[in-house]
Amino acid sequence: MRTLLQIFQDTKETLCRYDYYIHTQKRVLHLTNSEIKIPHLMGMQYLGKPGQFTGDYGAYAIKKQRITMDSVEKLVRKYYKTEEKQRRMLEMIHRKLDNLGELGDMFSSYSRLYLYEKEQNQESEFQSDYLLVHENGKKILHLGLVKSKSGKDLYHCNSFMTTYQNDRDRDSFFCNLTHRYEITRIVRENKATKRAEVIYQSMDAEQREQAGIEKMFAAAGIHADERLIKSVLRLNKKFGRYHTLDLLNDSKALLEKCTDKREKALVSDFLALWEEGRYGTDEY
Repeated sequence: MRTLLQIFQDTKETLCRYDYYIHTQKRVLHLTNSEIKIPHLMGMQYLGKPGQFTGDYGAYAIKKQRITMDSVEKLVRKYYKTEEKQRRMLEMIHRKLDNLGELGDMFSSYSRLYLYEKEQNQESEFQSDYLLVHENGKKILHLGLVKSKSGKDLYHCNSFMTTYQNDRDRDSFFCNLTHRYEITRIVRENKATKRAEVIYQSMDAEQREQAGIEKMFAAAGIHADERLIKSVLRLNKKFGRYHTLDLLNDSKALLEKCTDKREKALVSDFLALWEEGRYGTDEY
């Protein structure tokens, strides 16, 4: 079993090292987080006095291991009197702790995005503006996104929960939500280096992008085969941007963007195809 500290650090690596840009046809949600959001996602708000183990102090207490898995059990036993309430609280908290490691999968594979219409769910304590829903086998992961006060289309994670297919309330968080947005792609950007990468793209979005690349080459009088088009698609995903002909022709700049062997291999494969077809500016 992972410790609270390990869960905290792993979640921090996923949520705080990167910003995420969730693209739909209507808008782009910019998701950014700091470590003070993590204790709430872990369910620490249900322990002790209100707010005792959330925010700054919650993060500090977990990092200094002043609260551990043993503490969770003891605090639930202390603050919840009946055995049934204790059982339900422990189950809810452990569902969060056991599944936070799958946040990366939520961002890098198919998920659904709902506008959370609070007026239709007035009895719910859920306070998010959007709900990201991801199904993995029998598990359904729910990630709440709340609008930041500091910027337009800037959001933070403010809740996380897991239900299962056989739960009576498995879809209770989104069954009344009528406004659903198809996610076309998700871009992950490293906060420190500002390096971006497309980690999810829908099939329709990829087909539209491929058609755009074909039109770009056709407009330049270039007959590009499928291998070259697929290679450009891979470049676009890896570096999180659309490569125009000017960018494709600048082999030096492409190689300078590479930070590891995999990126160099990707660029080298493209340049080999580019040279093989003699598509450079010297030829056109």
